[in-house]
Amino acid sequence: MASVGKMLFVFLCLVSSIVFVTPDDIPEDWPPKDEKFKYEAEGLYSEDFDLEIGKGLKTFERNLDDVFTCRLSYEIPKGETEEWRVTMSQSPDLTAYSCIIERPGPTKSDLNFKQFKMSLIGVNEINYGEAYGAPSVPLPEEEYKLDKDKMEVLSLDGFKGHLSRLLAVARPHHAHEEL
Repeated sequence: MASVGKMLFVFLCLVSSIVFVTPDDIPEDWPPKDEKFKYEAEGLYSEDFDLEIGKGLKTFERNLDDVFTCRLSYEIPKGETEEWRVTMSQSPDLTAYSCIIERPGPTKSDLNFKQFKMSLIGVNEINYGEAYGAPSVPLPEEEYKLDKDKMEVLSLDGFKGHLSRLLAVARPHHAHEEL
């Protein structure tokens, strides 16, 4: 019977801690309209950013834990600015890094990339890399390649310009240990 009393006490404490918000309590400028999504935690970083449009190669890069860098170089000659997201993570056992650069949501894009290259810096070996045209449809092999020597996922001459996501997984550098 004592456990029922304890559970009732915990329930009452939880109910009493609920804060009720009325429409009068919400500021008029909420949610912020100009703020982009950004999240950081141990071994995880995610941020929304705008792709720059115009002639010439553009670059966007972010770091995770001052060790791993994910860089996107791209060219989109014309079109409307689009919001994309970069998500970088480190595996819980510290044996891998991943980077995903994608257009969030199911929105259709009219952007026509001339070229792209995702580079991973601070890693020893790239294990996997893929580029997607439609959100869940990988590009054909003749449109992109995974360059394991340069740690890159990049477009080829046959690239048709449609891109929705880039993904790569790599092993980090490890300090040499004496036996």
